[in-house]
Amino acid sequence: MRALQNTGKRWAVAAGISAIGLVASASVAMGAPTGGTQAADTSATRGVYMTRAMMLTVGQVAKADPGQGWSVQRDRGILPRTWCGPTSQEGLRVAQRLARGYTDDMSKTGAQYLSRYNTTADAKKAYASIVATVKACKGAKPKSPTHGRKLTVTSNVKAGDATTILRWYDYPLPNDPGSEAGTFPYAVTVKGTTVSVLAFWGYGQGVKPANFRKLAVAAAAKLPG
Repeated sequence: MRALQNTGKRWAVAAGISAIGLVASASVAMGAPTGGTQAADTSATRGVYMTRAMMLTVGQVAKADPGQGWSVQRDRGILPRTWCGPTSQEGLRVAQRLARGYTDDMSKTGAQYLSRYNTTADAKKAYASIVATVKACKGAKPKSPTHGRKLTVTSNVKAGDATTILRWYDYPLPNDPGSEAGTFPYAVTVKGTTVSVLAFWGYGQGVKPANFRKLAVAAAAKLPG
């Protein structure tokens, strides 16, 4: 548990984080309508304009990861910081951004970050930089004297133009048997000029790999073509 206190429970206010594009304050229960467009949205002259209809709903999260209590969707307010920081959420030259959070209102959180770029080349560069950031995640370094960390990478996911799933796992060493493990999975997808990042956090094994893969595929299916 101690090793997780400085990672999974870090919270950030929407407009206060550089270039993250988080959203500002309200939440809705599963099945309720979502809030308005976040204040941090920006416009662009090229590419397909993004809407919240292109994002996963908490109902879809609950369907892909059943029995885990996913019930609250946040389109405004405070979202958890991702374990690997702001550069794991978007690339450079962002034309538009949206963010949405999910939680069981207890011990599990997740978020989707959409970013749009003026060209497919910029989107591909953003995708590559995000994947590289998660692989070299500063949240996993330096190693804790009581916890070990490992990363698994799955790059053969058939979703969007390209999708990579990266899963950081934080686990207690024998010298700290009372501590809890934590899991931080990411799913990064590029499709056309849009990049989607799913970043989740939970105790223990977190969202099961098969269920998180379902989330990645579902998220990619909602992106503009």
